[in-house]
Amino acid sequence: MKSILFSILGLTSLFACTDRKKEIENAMAQYDHYTFTMTTDSLANTYAADGELGGKGMKTIIGRDSIRKFLKSFEGASIKMISNGTKANSVNFKGDTALVEGTYEQKARIGQGDTGIYIGTFSAKWVSIGSRWLLKKMYTLPTPAKATIKSVLLRQLKTTHTEKDWFVPANTAIEGLTSKQAMWKDGSGNHSAGQLTAHLIFWNERLLKKFKGEPETKFSGNNEETFNNSFDEKSWDETVKKLDAVLTDWEHEIKKADETKLTDWYDNIANMSTHNAYHTGQIIFLRKLQGSWNPEKGVK
Repeated sequence: MKSILFSILGLTSLFACTDRKKEIENAMAQYDHYTFTMTTDSLANTYAADGELGGKGMKTIIGRDSIRKFLKSFEGASIKMISNGTKANSVNFKGDTALVEGTYEQKARIGQGDTGIYIGTFSAKWVSIGSRWLLKKMYTLPTPAKATIKSVLLRQLKTTHTEKDWFVPANTAIEGLTSKQAMWKDGSGNHSAGQLTAHLIFWNERLLKKFKGEPETKFSGNNEETFNNSFDEKSWDETVKKLDAVLTDWEHEIKKADETKLTDWYDNIANMSTHNAYHTGQIIFLRKLQGSWNPEKGVK
């Protein structure tokens, strides 16, 4: 009789544990859904009043209201969630507390930028309050993205084109430059900022055509011919737009290319980006000598 009683108690305990695990799985699934739909109020309400949201590289947010405010700060960021999910590797109970350890994966696009895949591990502490499981603490640890030939080349192109990092990119270097300023020379035999811009367009465009398998423009082989300095106000504006266009086209082509092609081309493309950075630095130096450079546009 006692053995039957113990068996019944054991089964009851097992079923209770199974039910609680299912409740946690449902709570995690709901959390994933609110994250995917970016329903900030509902997401914040999955936390206990004194809940915590933190992760590597971010300040820990304490309190449901503070978490709500933090989440709402992303509402104007034009984030498009493509997919979102977590996978629990373990669920352990201690009284009215459940500790969940697992992994997450998100795919999202910010604004008109590239689609990014974000993966990592998480640790979630849930507490049973009333009839609900609420988050006491959520901590995420992103997994550093593995560099690929494509990611490295794109990063080089972006930082020599539009994004400030260790140095000023080309678009910023020629921003606000007039045609008259573009033709100015320092009297030491150096090229003008306009000549350097024309030179960058020539070689970026020439290599891009070769990369795309298009016929190259006829060229005598005299590099000095690529430093064109005949600008008026209209043609200079067109030159500025052309440099932006060819560098943008390069980024699009790299995104579309497969790793096999990039393996054959990466040294030429990397050298081109270095070449772009070198001449961009010369343009900024000339603008400083000329007095047309705004130091607020520099890297701080």
